[in-house]
Amino acid sequence: VPDGFVIDNSAAAVTATGPGDMAIRFDGVSIDKTRSLTDYIRSGWVAGLDDSSVKQETINGNEAATAHAGAEGWQFDIAVIRAGGQVYRLLTAAPSASTTLDGVARSVSGSFRILSAAEKAALKPLHIRVVTVQPGQNMGSLAAQMVGVDRKLDLFRVINALSPGAAVSAGDKVKIVTDR
Repeated sequence: VPDGFVIDNSAAAVTATGPGDMAIRFDGVSIDKTRSLTDYIRSGWVAGLDDSSVKQETINGNEAATAHAGAEGWQFDIAVIRAGGQVYRLLTAAPSASTTLDGVARSVSGSFRILSAAEKAALKPLHIRVVTVQPGQNMGSLAAQMVGVDRKLDLFRVINALSPGAAVSAGDKVKIVTDR
């Protein structure tokens, strides 16, 4: 996602919110391999679709289709990309008055690519690990040890059920997110 956007990764989709009330959603769906991506865009899952904007494209060597839509004060850029038997959907939204939708959407969809074998091998899953608080450690220093997450202190508080005014003491057991 572009600079200035905050990512939220869930089981259903990766979403991001950014400046000027812009939003991005990335997810994947399974569709019949023989179905064209332009037909898929026109299949009814996009509200307010501008049918004349639907175009077949290629994005970084992958079959793709793009379109525009508008609904209830919003404008949308839609890109669907077929890669490895899966179809990935990138939806970028901005208020109707925004002039930055096209640039952001092209930046997002243009960055889509298949990871190399080496990149896939280098990925490390995240784990929740229980650690013992050492003397001199506090919520901030423990949260700083977490990797692969945004808003570390907020997440540390949530996974440990700690209120904003709470503190940790040496010997307490707490959870942190780590790749080890």
